[in-house]
Amino acid sequence: MGRFDPTIDWREEYARRLCAPEQAALQFRSGDHLWMPPGHASLPILEALAARKDELEGVEVRAVIIPDAGWFTEEHMQAFHLAPQFGTLFDRDAVNARIADYHPYWLVGIHKAWDAGREDEAWPIDVLQIRVSPPNEAGYVSLGGSVWDGVSSAKRAKKVIAEVNANVIETFGDSWLHVSEIDHFVPVDSPVMVNLEHPPPSDVDLGIAQHVAELVQDGDTIQVGVGSHTGALPRLGAFDERENLSYFAELTVEGLVPLVERGVITGKYSDTHPDKFVATVIGNTPDEHAVVHQNPAFETYGIEYLLDPRQISRNERIVAINGALTADLSGQMGVHTIGPRVYAGVGGHLAFAMGAYLAPKGRYVAVLPSTSRDGTISTIMPQFEPGQIVTVPRDIADTVVTEYGIARLLGKTVRQRAEELISVAHPDFRAELRKAAQNLFWP
Repeated sequence: MGRFDPTIDWREEYARRLCAPEQAALQFRSGDHLWMPPGHASLPILEALAARKDELEGVEVRAVIIPDAGWFTEEHMQAFHLAPQFGTLFDRDAVNARIADYHPYWLVGIHKAWDAGREDEAWPIDVLQIRVSPPNEAGYVSLGGSVWDGVSSAKRAKKVIAEVNANVIETFGDSWLHVSEIDHFVPVDSPVMVNLEHPPPSDVDLGIAQHVAELVQDGDTIQVGVGSHTGALPRLGAFDERENLSYFAELTVEGLVPLVERGVITGKYSDTHPDKFVATVIGNTPDEHAVVHQNPAFETYGIEYLLDPRQISRNERIVAINGALTADLSGQMGVHTIGPRVYAGVGGHLAFAMGAYLAPKGRYVAVLPSTSRDGTISTIMPQFEPGQIVTVPRDIADTVVTEYGIARLLGKTVRQRAEELISVAHPDFRAELRKAAQNLFWP
């Protein structure tokens, strides 16, 4: 394990710790536990590791997103136990085919037992794999635009392997490690960001954006989660008419960083970080990363802080906006599965729902289109089918937005909630939902 030691000749140690991907892969032993924060997985290292499938057994790999290093096959299952925490295009099929496992989690859960002094119950981090910038003049490297739990995990990992990449930006906040805290550096010179091509916004996206714009007021603190519909909000101008917004969140979607440049997000009235834009992952394109690089207006912190509902609730007027897949008429939200089938991940949805609920003037907003499968299925349903995973309980139901309007559930009875939700359901399904509500909630 690397131990912080600022007295070493860091240049000499850095040169000594440089190695090729194949050498880094040789550091793994059967039964090791590998953890990779999002935005840090190094494909050269992982491909070299996957190539050792005949030499290893029972290496457990956990990450929010596990990239395809050629190991999503039955032939690799004995060597690698792959357990992503967020169903994506990279690993969703492998999870649902049961080639990969699935790790249901609250984002800070990987450290809970450890931090509580229950080390014997904690999931051990034998190897942490991260991506960092080259060292600065003082021998420190930055975790760039994605900090997550990389800094805290390095403190307890038995071994730290870092891809060192000149394309990693330097950020302010709690985003730095000293060379002495990293055991091996693998030089890589590949892009860490790509420009994503978005499909043209639909009428559904536009309707949702217009309704969300009604809920955000000047001076609010906002949080926006990833998703096809939440991701379109900044690009569709949902926040353009507001002034002096603050940002306190898990991550960003494209278009939020430019709102800082345009003076929409200023942090002027932030209760926790005045004049700062705060998240654990910031920037969604190379251009946005260029703005964030060495810019003191942006600060990155670990998820142990940013996804703690107690910290979130300190933002008195936070509006937490996150995408959902489905809702039932009582206000339960399904966020990451369709029935038992994994489709996405919880991410920060539950943490920000709770934090906004606890904030003195907070609002939790769940965004979803009114239908799925080309309009053939209502996303608002009378009751969840058996096997559906409930991410947010009805006890903290607040605000639901579809392209048809805003359903305000806070303080409502189940009958009143049903009426609110039916009013924002697709018109083709409202009669059916009313009939079901009568059977469920009336004598």
